[in-house]
Amino acid sequence: MTRRVPVAALGAAVLCAACGGSGGRLAPEDRRHLVLVTVSSLRSDHLGIAGYPRNSTTRLDLFGAAGAILPEAVTPWPETGRAAAAALTGMDPSRITTGDPARLLAGPNLAGMLASAGYRTRAAVTHPALAAELGFGAGFEEYREAAGPASSVADFAEEALSDPAPEGSGPLFLWLHLSDPEPPHPETGAEPGWDDGLTPEGPRFRTGPIPSSGTTPAPGDGYGASVDRYDAAIGAVDQAAGRILDAVARGPAAGETLVVVAGLHGESLGEHGDAFARPRGLFRETLGVPILLGWPGAEADRFPAEVRFTAAVSLADIAPTALDLIGAAGLLPDPRPAGFVGKSLVPALGGRDPRPHRRLYSRTAAGLFSVFDGRLRMLRIPVPGQEEPLFALFNLVRDPNEAENRYMEGRMTTEPLRAELETRRLQTVAWMQANERAAAGAAPVSPGLREALAARGYPTASPEEP
Repeated sequence: MTRRVPVAALGAAVLCAACGGSGGRLAPEDRRHLVLVTVSSLRSDHLGIAGYPRNSTTRLDLFGAAGAILPEAVTPWPETGRAAAAALTGMDPSRITTGDPARLLAGPNLAGMLASAGYRTRAAVTHPALAAELGFGAGFEEYREAAGPASSVADFAEEALSDPAPEGSGPLFLWLHLSDPEPPHPETGAEPGWDDGLTPEGPRFRTGPIPSSGTTPAPGDGYGASVDRYDAAIGAVDQAAGRILDAVARGPAAGETLVVVAGLHGESLGEHGDAFARPRGLFRETLGVPILLGWPGAEADRFPAEVRFTAAVSLADIAPTALDLIGAAGLLPDPRPAGFVGKSLVPALGGRDPRPHRRLYSRTAAGLFSVFDGRLRMLRIPVPGQEEPLFALFNLVRDPNEAENRYMEGRMTTEPLRAELETRRLQTVAWMQANERAAAGAAPVSPGLREALAARGYPTASPEEP
């Protein structure tokens, strides 16, 4: 039987960690369960709790309101595999992944760290970019790869969370991935059918096209229809998430399970180019994701509760934050390895760290790089056949839709930002080159996985290619 820790005691331990005390450590028998729910293409600005008018995320909204919501999280890579790698490890994806599709290299991740502490580790994913053969199953006792909709993952979660733990076994770590919104497929079972009059109008740019590597960023035809399709898929995810939250709340570990729900990346709906375009750009609609945390079924308030933290944070913060909150921060490698960019957000949620990150970096396989300081986002855009890249600069406070490129008029005052972007770019390029050498000779992607990835728009090498 799992021993209960008084709510006040757990809150005190976590808050003490925020002050630099216990380091978030609890005795092994007192550590809490962890359920991590990740979602492909979950944009922050399409959640009701973040101000979206459409009633498509009622369960996620209620969950976020009762616990903590971080609506300004930024993904380091707008692609499912590499974004998941960051969430599971706290590392920059350029440091721990290689290839296309991304392979997760060996190293500390949530499953491995928690398994070493006696946790039971189980997972169910619905995206081929998270296949076990790509390294994402490392550390899991059970790793289920499903091809069905979000409801199939909810079925697995209800089964995993309904039975009490065997006598003498450790807590549970359960990772559940939902991929319905990337892009909306017929198997979601969700038809748009919106008659609420809330379909937004297409974006309007005031200063002309934004520099790109060949795509003119202008609203495409059918913007409203794309939004309706996307919101329908988000609605299906919300229903599945609600079932998962209910399973936690009524299960044997009710009130003792930390649930983290996070988008891995956003999705273009036509704001800067075509809807659902691949590869994704580095704008707010593709980089901005929500992180929600809470304790379903808690008998009294646990920390954090009713917290809204609006400063920019990283998707890589999930692993250190979750470990801190369940009393297992001591499992993180010490010293931190090169490329570890995640931070525990417990001090931030407790009001002690108003700006956890000075800079947040993102990149894509196409060579786009960006740096964000909480106010300004600078993009470095390579141009085929041209030695010098293009740059774009957006002030997200004055221009949240990133419609006005202010690079030319602000280049003198933002030169330090450009220098930091270039330094980080060179570092990530060196990491990825080292990763390619380390992964040389890896088995090619299996034909079945290659076909599934191609259906999702992923370019993959044929069996004859290296």
